[in-house]
Amino acid sequence: MLGEVFVGLDVHKSTIVATVLDADGNRVDQTKLSSIDSELVDYLNRFPGPKHVVLEACNVWPHVYDAAQSTGSDVVLAHPLKVKVISEASLKSDTVDSDSLARLRLLNSVPKAYAPDPAVRDLRQLVRDRVFYLHKEQDVKNHLYAVLLRRGIRYEDGILGLKRKRETLRELHLPEIDRGLDILVDLERSCRELDGDVHEAFLSCKEALLLSSIPGMGEVTALGLVAELCPIERFPNVEKLCSYAGLVPTNHQSGETSYQGHLKTESSRLVKWLLIEASWFHRHYAKRSDATKMAKRVARRRGKQIGNIAGAHKLLKIVYAVLKRGTPYTPNRPSSEPFTARS
Repeated sequence: MLGEVFVGLDVHKSTIVATVLDADGNRVDQTKLSSIDSELVDYLNRFPGPKHVVLEACNVWPHVYDAAQSTGSDVVLAHPLKVKVISEASLKSDTVDSDSLARLRLLNSVPKAYAPDPAVRDLRQLVRDRVFYLHKEQDVKNHLYAVLLRRGIRYEDGILGLKRKRETLRELHLPEIDRGLDILVDLERSCRELDGDVHEAFLSCKEALLLSSIPGMGEVTALGLVAELCPIERFPNVEKLCSYAGLVPTNHQSGETSYQGHLKTESSRLVKWLLIEASWFHRHYAKRSDATKMAKRVARRRGKQIGNIAGAHKLLKIVYAVLKRGTPYTPNRPSSEPFTARS
């Protein structure tokens, strides 16, 4: 009978290519499946022994990961940017990629990516939906302001943020204005429902409550950082966390020449955006904190935008300390040694 097998899954939107290897590296089977979970479950159940499955992180990985786990398989999520045997291959196809993944699993050489459990995934989706509709709401407002400017219509600054006053724009009897106002009403209704869900999730999350002790850190920001970063122990040090958030510059070094470039692009854009936005509010509410001082010092030399990024970098270190210690934010750095008076 066939013993343990190693399965590589090359996952796409509507298809999955599966390659099965035995313990000696011999190909047992290779087939193309649809993206229906039940079909994958039936396929994996054909192999009664221990199953070691690997798939790359992509937009549709969660349901495939859960389906494979439901068969009792040992499932690993591979980091797509670090699987060099695939990204640098001269011959690249779905079958080759699937086979390469299976062989990496056989050799126990898969560069792993973090696979959050379903509860964390739901929390991430909740925050991402709230941020998505927030951006859509701002896009519609910007579009309406542009329409008014093109038509030479004078308006009060921030009128679209005032519900009663913006309804007066319907008196213009412009179809594009009426459409935009209707969309704003629908978006605000959806955002109110999401805000209620965010508030309930925030109150039940101990880590988010701790982060809310940081001045300028709201419910959406705190909950979003917890969903994206926790468990914080998966980052061995704060430098790794800052790199994950994309708040460190790229570095190019050759011999004695070293050059620091723009911020890292291979990072969590949501975490970076949340921190940069929170940095502005933190500077307003905590004018004497370390993050505020850092932001102002860099801003004097290199401008407000770069100064705010420096403030976000410092704020992330504060977030790391709060989550790591499990204690609320303290304005003064806690001393690691007991105080002793000087003689």
